[in-house]
Amino acid sequence: MRLLLLALLLVGCADPAPGALDGDPEALRLLAFVDASAVADAFADLDSTAYDADLVVTQFAPDGRPIGRETVSLQRRADGTAVERSGTGTLAEGDDEAPALRDPIAQALSDDPPYLDPVAGEAYRRTLLGDTTISGARFRLVEAVLTDAGSELGVRRVWAAVADGGRVAAIEVERHTRSVLFDEDSRVRVDLAPHAGGWAPRTLATDTQTDVPLSGAAHVRTEWTVRMGE
Repeated sequence: MRLLLLALLLVGCADPAPGALDGDPEALRLLAFVDASAVADAFADLDSTAYDADLVVTQFAPDGRPIGRETVSLQRRADGTAVERSGTGTLAEGDDEAPALRDPIAQALSDDPPYLDPVAGEAYRRTLLGDTTISGARFRLVEAVLTDAGSELGVRRVWAAVADGGRVAAIEVERHTRSVLFDEDSRVRVDLAPHAGGWAPRTLATDTQTDVPLSGAAHVRTEWTVRMGE
């Protein structure tokens, strides 16, 4: 009987399984760097940095067929002005100011995302996925996934490549917004590359599906490819 009681006590005091929320402190540590400011420094100096960029905007029908596509190639001086714009569609041919690179993560996440909240975070599966190498540097891959599809929390999934010191070199955020006026599902992805002693945008992609009552659904994808100046 004593042996049985001892065995039960040992089981009750055992550590959580490696995949449990409270049993993956490294995932939580790395996710602490994944918020609205995760890649902000990579965009901070763009208005004073020369770069070339290609932008593709694709519109899709409700069945997923592409029904419209615009392209534009930009060259920007270090003073932020566009010196060349070419391509197809209104983005290239219009008289409006040329499109500019902006940090989409600042809009997709808050300073205190729900997967880091002591209470709301329990609704997420937070996992360390492994390692990868980006531009010769080692990064850890971490993910937070909302496990309750019926939850009102907007952030459905976040994935990031994070260095031990906190540098985020790649990040992807999936959101769902539900309101009286519209429902929206979106995915944002940013990948960085080393530049001038720091990091700068290399590719950006946003994919947004909006459903407005009585107006049907709209699905638009934007993709940036960036080449930084010397």
